[in-house]
Amino acid sequence: MKRNLAIVGAAVVALVVIGGGVSAAAQAPGASAPTAATAVATSDTAAAEADGWTVASSEGSAVPQGGRVVAAAPHDVAPIQVSLDQPSIEQYGMWAWGVEVTAHAMMPGATATISITFASGLQKHWAPVTVDADGSIVTRVRTLDIDPENTQPEPGVARITVETSTGEAGSALLDITVPEGQRLNVWSSPASISQDEFLDKTVVVHASGFAPMTHVFFNLGMPDTTMVAMGENEGLHSDENGDFSYEMQMISVNALVGEWTLSFQSADGTRQGVGTFMVTPGAPRTQNKTLTPAAGEISADAFATAPGMVFDVAGFIPFDTYELTLVTSRGIRLPLGISRTNGEGRHHNSIKAPDGVAEGLYTLEARSTITGDYAIGTFSVTENPGSPASSFALSPSTVAATVLSDPAGGVVLTGAGIPSGTSLRVSLRDAQWKRMPLTAGADAYVDAGEDGTIRLPLVTLDPIAAGSYTVWIAAGAAPFGYSVQLPLMVTGDSSVVPPSASSPGSGTSSSAVAPAPTSPLAAITPSTTTPRVDRPAPTAPAAVPSPSPSPDADPLEGDIAPPVLPVPTSPSR
Repeated sequence: MKRNLAIVGAAVVALVVIGGGVSAAAQAPGASAPTAATAVATSDTAAAEADGWTVASSEGSAVPQGGRVVAAAPHDVAPIQVSLDQPSIEQYGMWAWGVEVTAHAMMPGATATISITFASGLQKHWAPVTVDADGSIVTRVRTLDIDPENTQPEPGVARITVETSTGEAGSALLDITVPEGQRLNVWSSPASISQDEFLDKTVVVHASGFAPMTHVFFNLGMPDTTMVAMGENEGLHSDENGDFSYEMQMISVNALVGEWTLSFQSADGTRQGVGTFMVTPGAPRTQNKTLTPAAGEISADAFATAPGMVFDVAGFIPFDTYELTLVTSRGIRLPLGISRTNGEGRHHNSIKAPDGVAEGLYTLEARSTITGDYAIGTFSVTENPGSPASSFALSPSTVAATVLSDPAGGVVLTGAGIPSGTSLRVSLRDAQWKRMPLTAGADAYVDAGEDGTIRLPLVTLDPIAAGSYTVWIAAGAAPFGYSVQLPLMVTGDSSVVPPSASSPGSGTSSSAVAPAPTSPLAAITPSTTTPRVDRPAPTAPAAVPSPSPSPDADPLEGDIAPPVLPVPTSPSR
């Protein structure tokens, strides 16, 4: 069986779907089934809307035929880092003692809700916990607390999500396994493929160990933790030998880079297996196309009135499709769907904003789905004094590691034009986006004063390695939140002068709008389809959630051996 997929950000988007719903049981593993093309959502006047932003001419978005998004990655929220103490756990272990969830970069004192989404889409929530003074939580979750009668929670890839009352979210994938003797053998050919190769070649997914001619459930786990159920409407089956294969090929060169998870489950839930394959970066992307706004500036009211900001793209391949992204003046990236050029590689389009957008510089990016090359255009929004253009600066922008860790040194972050009372979270990240601890905690926090300004000294807890770093300033969510990134160069030269106070208007400020990345675009959340076949799920009714253990975990908890006998139905403390 073969599927041609366009996977953009946190969603699977299909422009042309290949496969026609032919059962995998009719073919030998690895063989391609007869194909039939099906076009979806191609109206040139369809509107792509996200948080009040409207694109006049869009291809729209849709999941592949027979697929549905089980859980899309958190979108248009301030991202938080979520990790688990183990990547997989057997069913009984998940019920009895569970996994430890650690999350950072949240607002201190906020309420955090932890949920689990199983492979079928079934979702359950644990009792809320409170974020500590460092902006973190560490807590253990188990299904005994939310479904005490079911000692075998649904196997397969699941997602643990942490969401806060202040608009932050993050997630991590967890493989819930069956006992060793009931596991499937899952692999792919090839085991690794580049973005560019994935556009021209197929990845063949294999699973063996099913009963002959049994129904198969197949989930894809994306690098951004999105989960997509594949082939549910098609009635996927193993062949007469208990083997299964499925071919996938991208129709966009912008596949997510990273590890993809292949999760399989038998219809009766007794057999389960997980494999992975890697997508590596393709060739460097080039800004070799044009995107020209109709005007260099537009008032906030005009931007919120149709047609909004009109723009033209050119230099694309004839009838190319492009992914459109808007970066607000406060650094928030908004994916706005897929549009198509004409036979000359041009397109006339427009975007309308919601009411009340902030002043400042906005950036539009159009990225080809065929080459990954892109165009950028900028324009300014004016005449909204209630939400003025914000600016931020670091002084200095180059500093020695010894000075950065000296309480009398460090660097100073300043900002202006920020709505009074806005609480900003400031984080120092390395090139791999790993957090560098500050003396103020994992992150630093600052509130804008009545005059709309901030001044925040930043000092690392210990000297850090020389290299390029990013000071990340975040608050709220789209469309009016902040996600500003300022570069910081750390050297090993202690002769660098310590920082002095400066204002954002002193000429040392960095642009609040990050340059267009060469990585794939952020999430596009598609509509979902209802499967024709119900996924196996626990039949016991869900119990009323009881409080999870305290975030202050027992330091010996990880050393306690798993219980030999079943755990009682009431949570032990």
